[in-house]
Amino acid sequence: MRYIVPLLIVLAACDSPSPLLGQAEPIRLQRAGYDITVWRAGDRVEAIRHGMARRADKAQLRGVLMQAMQDATGCDLRENSVEGDIGVLRARLSTCFAPDQ
Repeated sequence: MRYIVPLLIVLAACDSPSPLLGQAEPIRLQRAGYDITVWRAGDRVEAIRHGMARRADKAQLRGVLMQAMQDATGCDLRENSVEGDIGVLRARLSTCFAPDQ
């Protein structure tokens, strides 16, 4: 029991990008009922899903995270660049679109 509180504190601090993203600013959004933080630095992007994944959602969560990266950046993901799992996905960006005016 005495180890549970420190473990929860460590896990709560898991909302930071990989070192490759340096000082990237977070973009927080919600998709499919999940809170997701997207980090972007240059052509690198990372999405972190927060909270427990529902069993029924696990099959489509990878696609939800990929769409969140595209929505947050306005860019397509480079083909075959997506890696990670349904908790943290990393990818490279390709084509970016100007926002609608």
